[in-house]
Amino acid sequence: MTEKIGLSPGTAVYTGYIEEKEPDITIVRYDAANIEVGDYRSLDEVQRICSGLDDTTKSWIHIEPISDSGTIARLSDFFGLHSLVVEDILSVNHRPKIEEYDEYSFIIIKYAQYEEGELIFYQIALVLKEKQIISFADKSPNKFDMVNKRLEKADSRIRKGDSEYLFLALIDYVIDHYFLVLESISEEIEELEEEILYNPTKESIEHVHHLKRNLMNLKKSIWPMREVINTLLQSDRIKQEYHIYYRDVYDHVIDIIDIIEGYRDTISGFLDIYLSTLSNRMNEIMKTLSIIATIFIPLSFLTGYFGMNFKYETILESQSAYMWSNILMISIPVALLIYFKLRKWF
Repeated sequence: MTEKIGLSPGTAVYTGYIEEKEPDITIVRYDAANIEVGDYRSLDEVQRICSGLDDTTKSWIHIEPISDSGTIARLSDFFGLHSLVVEDILSVNHRPKIEEYDEYSFIIIKYAQYEEGELIFYQIALVLKEKQIISFADKSPNKFDMVNKRLEKADSRIRKGDSEYLFLALIDYVIDHYFLVLESISEEIEELEEEILYNPTKESIEHVHHLKRNLMNLKKSIWPMREVINTLLQSDRIKQEYHIYYRDVYDHVIDIIDIIEGYRDTISGFLDIYLSTLSNRMNEIMKTLSIIATIFIPLSFLTGYFGMNFKYETILESQSAYMWSNILMISIPVALLIYFKLRKWF
């Protein structure tokens, strides 16, 4: 965000890390009977096609990536988006939010991806207009391939429904990816639990803190979606017939939050398990060392006593003293070990 310091509000500055390149623009024009999909890079061609759309044609315009701030600004200006909306689209570290304007609704959501233990978020901005949806993505889940497949089916609900239903489908698709992330984290938690129980190491604690940080970031990205969905349910732009579907997405958000909280509690308990395991291991080590020390105490006494070499010590002058001393020093440890075993000290 340091790139924006000192700039006026609404300045189009990309704050992400994707290399600057011209965006791929996909335009989907559809109704219940027909669908037409085209990929473009020329702004003139995009403007020509969008200008030719009539009031009866539903369209979805997907723009990805958004690293070329100049092109995104020109496209947004063509679609009549406010300069502050353009700023939010390009500020990829923005928290999820919703804003209502006279001609459109604007939301920001986070697409989560879990790769090799690292949690990565990509920003997706959606604009809902009458008969038109515009999506801007730093990176999307395979460019919404599953939604596109549903659109290709002639009898699909998306084709028959209004733009609000496609808008819902895009949000739902992003939210459902959180369950995939949580599934991967769940498997990681199970492996970590077994590791802490049977072979805890310093790296185990580092892994615990890493997972806690990932879950905290995951919660930060999904928690504001409750407000986003609630605002959409109260919006006049969403028809009453679609409210039941939006409430279903809201339930998914609540489920994700509950799962995250459960995982955080589980991981917090790992610290107690780790300390208990280390304590038990230390106790076992001390018990073993104590047994060894106890066995050698009488042996040390015997070797010390007979090592004094008094001149008139008759037992030392006996021919069998060496044999009996060895028998005695072997018998004492064996007797102690039997005694310890009977007392169940090990």
